[in-house]
Amino acid sequence: MPIKTILVPYDFSDCATDALRVAAKIARLSGAMIDVVHLYEQMTDFHTENQRLREEIEAKLDKVPELPFLKGIELKRFMLRQLSLTEMFKNERLAEADMIVMGSHGATGLRGIVGSNTQRIVRQAPMPVLVIKQHVEDFEVRDVVFASNFSTQDVEKFESFLPLLELFDPKVHLLKVNTPRAFERSEDSHKAIDRFLQRHELRKFTATIYNDLSIEEGILNFAKGIDADLIAMATHGRTGFFQVVNGSLTEDIVNHTNFPVMSVKL
Repeated sequence: MPIKTILVPYDFSDCATDALRVAAKIARLSGAMIDVVHLYEQMTDFHTENQRLREEIEAKLDKVPELPFLKGIELKRFMLRQLSLTEMFKNERLAEADMIVMGSHGATGLRGIVGSNTQRIVRQAPMPVLVIKQHVEDFEVRDVVFASNFSTQDVEKFESFLPLLELFDPKVHLLKVNTPRAFERSEDSHKAIDRFLQRHELRKFTATIYNDLSIEEGILNFAKGIDADLIAMATHGRTGFFQVVNGSLTEDIVNHTNFPVMSVKL
């Protein structure tokens, strides 16, 4: 499935603009359009401030297409009132977006619509979510780490990452982290990775079983070691940010790294 629509939650912060810049690069490569969504709360109904608030937001949103990196990209702007971030998927159009690109301030962030909310979006979004942690002038994906336990579910979900990977044609580094608490024999891990490779024919890849004290540390240490451009992983809904094997990966992965992280809900 090609990427046709990219959704960017936008609160006018630098962090959200960093995500919008990455979305623009993906849109340029894929021909997708971008939906910029601003969520806001207004005063109680009939409050005189409401009209002024709406007009201020509209004026700011009108300036968004003037950002130089958006030149030539089809853009739609949405203002959603009184909706929480995860409720935006009640909007049929937004629920059908092919991917979300959003910024994150990490654990200690501004109380904008990006930041701590990132975690909720990752848990509940029906489409893949790409979290951008810092300014990336020209988003490139040459080396991507696919961290997984290579269960049947994870193997199937890898297809959700393919539309993005096909745009960049990166080397895919298949990674299984082994920890003392979640130990698996190398032979079993290799068999699981082989099953994955039978289903997904990758042109450029490596496969690594990596030992570390925790799954988070293993993923981050491996990603740093190869200077990865992106970490991709499946997330198991409500039980932690990413859950791999039988331990849960907390939001530490996003909070403790500047790597872009792409996740998809199982």
